[in-house]
Amino acid sequence: MSATATAQVIHGLTGLAAEDILFERCWPLIAQVLLHQGFSWSALNDLAAMESRDDSVIETKLGKLHGQIDRHLGGAPRLDPWDVVAGTYGRARRMDLIDPISAMWRIDNLWWRIRKLDRKDRGGLLVIWAGMGVKEQDDGTSPWHAIDDLAVDVLSEADLLLRPGAVDYELCKAVREALDANGY
Repeated sequence: MSATATAQVIHGLTGLAAEDILFERCWPLIAQVLLHQGFSWSALNDLAAMESRDDSVIETKLGKLHGQIDRHLGGAPRLDPWDVVAGTYGRARRMDLIDPISAMWRIDNLWWRIRKLDRKDRGGLLVIWAGMGVKEQDDGTSPWHAIDDLAVDVLSEADLLLRPGAVDYELCKAVREALDANGY
């Protein structure tokens, strides 16, 4: 794994903490995975050790983690948080953590969060819109394999939003579980 690429991914996800995209009570598990991978931001230790499941406490810790990662990244580019979310679906499909059609239905749930955002030059938002379009075609009138092929195309584009080595299987699984717990 690439430490900088992983830091960019987690920075993007913590940037969405107030949006309630990832189920906050899943963050202690994500923190444990990151600690196991050798990351050592103090906020990770705090999150991993949390026994309280109070969302406001978790949000405070996520804000601290976001700031620590921001300082860690220095001059490195930041990822658009929606690129990270969409990219996670692509990577999860490649790692067999979600099937293509289920991913389209989950991505469609995100559409309600992003529908009023400007999509111009924002790959993650474009992927989410494309996923919504594929899901709308999954109405029983098109052959299953045609929908699956469209979904794979969308998810292949999504996978490109994350750098190779940005997330390994365990981290991708933990993030997918946090998205899934919130219906995404």
